[in-house]
Amino acid sequence: MAISECPECTYHIPLPPNIAVGDIINCPDCGALLKLVSDFPPVFEAVKEE
Repeated sequence: MAISECPECTYHIPLPPNIAVGDIINCPDCGALLKLVSDFPPVFEAVKEE
């Protein structure tokens, strides 16, 4: 299972098996909105709410 780090709180997030680049999830620890910007290696970027 791939794991990535939340850029806001550094929580280690296990990636769901069906996630794709461009998908947005919430960090299960801090609740930040995160967009998957790379899948190898898996990297999240914080999404700023407007």
